[in-house]
Amino acid sequence: MKDKIKLLILAGTGGDGAISGIRKKFVPRGGPDGGDGGNGGNIYVKGDISKTSLINYNHIKSIKSHNGQEGSSNNKKGKKGKDKYIKVPIGTKIFTNKQKKSKILFEILDEEKKLLAKGGRGGKGNSGRANSVIQYPLLAEKGERGEKLEVEMDYLMLTDVVVLGKPNSGKSTFLSKITNANPKINLYPYTTTGIETGTMETVKEHYKVIEIPGLENKKNNLGLKYLKHIERASIIVFLCEGKNDDTIRIIENQNKNLLKEKLIITIKSHNNIEENDLQTNVSEISLIKKNIEAALLKRVEVKSINTVPEIIKIDLEENENVIKKKDGFEITHPQIIRIAEKVNLDKWDVMAQFMKALHQKGIARELLMRGVKEGDIVKIGSVTLEWN
Repeated sequence: MKDKIKLLILAGTGGDGAISGIRKKFVPRGGPDGGDGGNGGNIYVKGDISKTSLINYNHIKSIKSHNGQEGSSNNKKGKKGKDKYIKVPIGTKIFTNKQKKSKILFEILDEEKKLLAKGGRGGKGNSGRANSVIQYPLLAEKGERGEKLEVEMDYLMLTDVVVLGKPNSGKSTFLSKITNANPKINLYPYTTTGIETGTMETVKEHYKVIEIPGLENKKNNLGLKYLKHIERASIIVFLCEGKNDDTIRIIENQNKNLLKEKLIITIKSHNNIEENDLQTNVSEISLIKKNIEAALLKRVEVKSINTVPEIIKIDLEENENVIKKKDGFEITHPQIIRIAEKVNLDKWDVMAQFMKALHQKGIARELLMRGVKEGDIVKIGSVTLEWN
């Protein structure tokens, strides 16, 4: 994901004023009639809810709006230069560098346009320079140059909750359990190579949840690159691997202000071997979602993050709907069992619909996580299938 760019911004130059005189029959000593030049085009920044990165500007070095047109005879004013719009994702910060000091111009938090660079004023034609002394001026103004500046755009995601932890700590599994996300899940580390997003649906609201790659104290760690996206979140869900887990310290070393005024919910990672009696059930996932929503509604502040918070008991390795057995796998989801026993799975179109239901319920993913392979036996109530 491209989330940082530098651009040279060049607003349009105003059009030159015209030098012209009235040349009409029966109009002796016709006066000046040179029109003014048109103003140069402005450059605006506008938030776009459909954009999720700045990749469209990856290979663009500069952006320029159109120049204003020159004035003409008969006091005709030149046409204004066409404005330019830079569309960026909601949450982008715009900085300018003046005298080697970075200064924030504004943040894009909605779809309202903001003026980034103003176009130059069009020059006055000779008709506008006439006076009682010089009644036929032979001079006109040149158009002014538009504003020029170098800017840096930095995209920070607008999110409510961030899920973080060590590589292979179960972040993607947790994200898939509390949101509608379907991230890539494997048993080896560094599966997540970018930001994964999902929506947590509750009775009252919808909340955005993101997962960043695993954090390690290494120079080229991907997680450190995306750490800045924590800034706008209200809640951090931290998958803890035990008392020696240094994730929080890594974040503080990078930027001690990132965790200010945030609630940290610590959950046991499946790599945490210090508490082996933890078990997963649906009610605990539901409880965590309720706690997250309550905290978001109240915007709870964290007083201290120096110690590891109390662990909410949840083991991300357990699954409710799939059981691995010696002779294969068993699906225990009541609705799936009811469907399998009522329909004829020998028909290919019925089987296709049934497999779609397995994917929608997340059961196919659970089977793959459990290690199901082609040819394995999968039992669903009184129905026995061969996985392929």
